[in-house]
Amino acid sequence: MNFDVPGPEGDWLDAPVSACANPNPAWQTSMWWYISGLFRVVAGLAPSLDSVAGRLKLTTERGWEELSPVDVAMIQIRGVHFALHRVECSPMTDTIVSVINETEDDEAAIDILLTALGVDREVLTFRGDFRRGDDEVEWLPAARPLN
Repeated sequence: MNFDVPGPEGDWLDAPVSACANPNPAWQTSMWWYISGLFRVVAGLAPSLDSVAGRLKLTTERGWEELSPVDVAMIQIRGVHFALHRVECSPMTDTIVSVINETEDDEAAIDILLTALGVDREVLTFRGDFRRGDDEVEWLPAARPLN
């Protein structure tokens, strides 16, 4: 019996590429793609994801969103579930802070994270959820212009 799987067809692209532009029948999704719907954006941080992860001794995982790779660290601090992430191809270089949807007090959650990081609110670049069209997004002094 032969249990070998043949290699990909010559015109197939990598599976993470949109199924619309790819004759490959597989369209791979990432764990982040599945999990991200459980979280909502609450803030951005000026420090890089690498420095945040280094402070808390976190391992970042690489996944992708529809258009770009994304690095993510999922953590829990004092009962609050956070997703800290950075989309590679985004002009926004902030570390995006998301909390699980059931989080009741966003400001308290942000304070818990900042305390664990040993920084104050001056590192915040924005508050609110720009991804859901939130008109209440507050851009703060630490925000950097997008290129």
